[in-house]
Amino acid sequence: MAEQVTIKDIARLLNISPSTVSRALKSSHEINKETQRLVKETAERLHYRPNMAALSLVKAKTKTIGVIVPNLGYYVFSTALQGIEDAASKRGYTVIACQSMELYEREIKNTQDMMRSSVDGIILSLAQHTRDYRHILELQQSGMPVVLFDRIADELNTSKVIVDNMAGSFGAVEHLIKMGCRRIAYIGGPSELSISSRRKEGYRLALVKYHIPIDEQLVVYCEFNHEKSVKAITQLLKLKNPPDGIFTCSDRQAIAAMVAAQAKKLRIPEDIAIVGFNDEPIVSIMSPALSSVRQPAFEMGQMAAGLLIDQIEQGKSFTPQTKLYTTKLVKRASSKRK
Repeated sequence: MAEQVTIKDIARLLNISPSTVSRALKSSHEINKETQRLVKETAERLHYRPNMAALSLVKAKTKTIGVIVPNLGYYVFSTALQGIEDAASKRGYTVIACQSMELYEREIKNTQDMMRSSVDGIILSLAQHTRDYRHILELQQSGMPVVLFDRIADELNTSKVIVDNMAGSFGAVEHLIKMGCRRIAYIGGPSELSISSRRKEGYRLALVKYHIPIDEQLVVYCEFNHEKSVKAITQLLKLKNPPDGIFTCSDRQAIAAMVAAQAKKLRIPEDIAIVGFNDEPIVSIMSPALSSVRQPAFEMGQMAAGLLIDQIEQGKSFTPQTKLYTTKLVKRASSKRK
């Protein structure tokens, strides 16, 4: 493994002092903009990461917790943040939040910025492109308490707050089967995401229970992006034997499915029934209203904050816990054929 680049390495390369590099990385007003730009570009080119352990040595308790989510435009994350703030404020903590915007590199920067901001702990939901967890391991090795929620990594020894994704997806697919669907497609997020794999497993188990063959042509993974989802689902609808039901990993993908189906002049739910996941507020006022799997995002946020603050206050005596919440299938016009 290559040695980690240090502030001294950057200083030596640019022929400036380490203290100048340090202040430039912190965007100090004492350092001119051109030097800041040069230092930051060099740090990025050399893949510099701050020494988390060293930063932790000078950190005092601030009664502040950090939250990193993929996108606050997603209902599940904005609602979870409300729950986090509710629980944190009751215990005397303030919250600062930032978004990775589904980008792995930005998630790394978020964790570094949180560390520099001297938060006491971090609540994190992984970006869809996160495959390497070294930045989280570095936080833990520095003594920073971390709680994962919704999108987690099983490999990490942290507290986790999740819903029973397999049971939720099983119920959604079982509902489609009971509505008469036999060619049911699964639209997942990136396959590496824990929620994608668990929801796919629930889909598989439902088909197995009702003795419906699993057709891998009907299983599609794509980014949480409207245009890409519409394109992928449009291709499914062009199959010689297209799906008569669709279960998606998110409501936004379900909306994309509705767009693709309506573009093909398919009737929903008569020709194709659709169920999403998350139960965002907009889905109840769509035409037709979208069936969706509801998860208790506010309560999940409250629990994540509670676990994190317990860990902050108990220190090394705290044992990581996993909290599993149940989901509820909300049946609406997009899937109800009877």
